Amino acid sequence: MKKILLAASLLVAGATFAGTQSLLAVKPAMFAPKGKHIPASQVPADIIAQFNADYPTATNVQWQVEREHGAVVYQASFVLNGTRMKVKYPA
Repeated sequence: MKKILLAASLLVAGATFAGTQSLLAVKPAMFAPKGKHIPASQVPADIIAQFNADYPTATNVQWQVEREHGAVVYQASFVLNGTRMKVKYPA
């Protein structure tokens, strides 16, 4: 009986460590940056115009370009009325 309990404990411990190992291998990829920061001069003029129309009082605007589902998307991070916000525009 003791051998069965020991074997079961080792099996559970082994499965636990094996599961942790695979999660640790995946974790860095989950936190990798999705896009690339770019200057406003690299954002298409129509997207800049739309952003300025939508958020005329935005400050501290930072742009990022990324791919979502194969399509290029421009993301603006900015401060509006003291709140940090993000908005995405498809290319």
